[in-house]
Formats: sequence, structure tokens, C-alpha cells
Amino acid sequence: MTIRVNDVIRILEEEGLSYTIINYPEKNKKSIDIIVEFKRSSQEKKKLVVKTSSDKIGKDEITDLKNFSSLTQSIPLIITDETEEDIAIEKDKVIGLSLFGFERLLKGDKIFVYRTRGGMFVRIRPEVLRQKMREMNYSMGDVAKMLGVSRKTIYDYENGDSDVSIEIAEKLIDIFGPEIIGDVCETYQADGKVSVDKDHKVINILESKGFKVATLKFTAVDIIASNNSKKLIITIESRNPENSIKKIQEASKIAEEFNLNMIVISKSSSRAKELEKDGFKVYLDQNLDELKYEISGD
Repeated sequence: MTIRVNDVIRILEEEGLSYTIINYPEKNKKSIDIIVEFKRSSQEKKKLVVKTSSDKIGKDEITDLKNFSSLTQSIPLIITDETEEDIAIEKDKVIGLSLFGFERLLKGDKIFVYRTRGGMFVRIRPEVLRQKMREMNYSMGDVAKMLGVSRKTIYDYENGDSDVSIEIAEKLIDIFGPEIIGDVCETYQADGKVSVDKDHKVINILESKGFKVATLKFTAVDIIASNNSKKLIITIESRNPENSIKKIQEASKIAEEFNLNMIVISKSSSRAKELEKDGFKVYLDQNLDELKYEISGD
């Protein structure tokens, strides 16, 4: 089955969910197709950052998803035909679902099992494991003996550093109850690691001001940065004016979805003035030192 953006949109509209389509780049690889506002039961609203694909997704696209999601506290999700209906896959810590699985997720169903090259795994809820062990007065050694694993393995389970096989998951349910098992999407936690290609002066400026910075290759945003009080995205104007307009418009949609400050870097003073008239915050490439005052709040 070939998965298209329209297939995902159909499901979102059936569920009455708010979404934004990102149409940049139009012809090349793309790391973000749709941004969805999403709420599970009584939980706070979250943003899903969705990539659709009927082909194998490249490492760079997955890295983009991880970088962006890590700094916006959103959930990266791949919709793919590489997996079965009700089993997720994991690609470099990013979850992938079939269209059917995506529909189940939006309806509030839980998806417990995911597949990697290493086999089938189940995500457990470490905070529930710790609580249950305290309530039942079980030591790590007690639980290790019941499961037939080492104390170090139980330590990893308690700290969320390791998921479990289906066999171990069944034993844990027998001991602690079904609440020990976590939904693969609900329990997603970004590992906090981001990657940076230090090929632009603005990255050094941001890092010197205490920002955590990541670069993106396949969407309208080139750089995303975050510190304790401020999050911002930077879009570098492309050489092609027509392409540049589209890029800036799509970056603006991303900024609005996540309430991010947006900065455009332009190489032309005349073009910069035009963009400023349209309400964008613009810096000339040759005057980037001025950006220090903007991000410092001076």
C-alpha cells in the first residue's frame, strides 16, 4: 500500500483534529509533512510531527524529526507501510506506525508492541514499576529472580533504559498488573541529543548565548534553538526568490504552530526590506553580529 499525505489527512478530518500541512520542500526529500495537535484522555495536549512515507526513510530525515521534536517537546511519528497493522516499528528512537495503527492511536487505543532489527519489544512504565515494587516490598533481587534476569536488568527497567521482550512483559503483567505496560507513543521521551552542522556563523552566536542548537536539512526551517526562556527558528533565504517565498511562508506556519520566534537571514538588503514589510524579523547575512542583541533580549 502506498501511503500519501492525503491518506493521513482523511483520518485526521474523520477524527476532527486540527492539523497543518508543511509544503516545503515540494519535490525533494521532506522531514515534516504534517503537524497535528493531539490529546490522549486527560493528558495535556501534545504536538505530533508526522512524516509519511511509502519508501524507506533516510537517516537524515529521521535525524531532522528527532532534532526538531527534541527542542519543541513534540512527538515525532513516521506513517509507513513497513509495519503490520497493530505493531509499531522503531527507527533510531523514532516510532513508525501503519495507517491503521495511526488511526488506532488517534482513537485512543494503545499500541504496546514495537519491532526493531533486534526483535519484538514492549515498552514498560518505569515509574509504575518503581511504585509497585515499593508497595509490594519487592527488592530488585526479588523481581530479578521472578523474571529470570539479572539485578542490572531490573535497574535498567526502573530507569527506563531498557524495554522488555513479550515474554518478560507477560510475566510483569502477572506480577504487577497491566498498568505496568506503556503505550509506545504515550511514553515517548526524546533523548535530548541533537546534531549540528556548524556551517553557519549564526550557530556559534546562538551557542555563545547558551542556546541548545540543532540544524535541519529537509524542511523550511534551517536552525532551531532553545534555552530556558526562549525558543526560536531560523530560516536562511534561498537564492531562488520564488523558492524563498515558499520556504519562508512554510517556516512561518511551523513557528505559529509551536509559538516560536522566527528569524529570517537574507543576503540582500532590498529583499530584507520587503520581508520586514511583511512582518518578518530579518537580519542580513553580513550583519549577523546584531543577532546577539536580539537573542539576549537587549
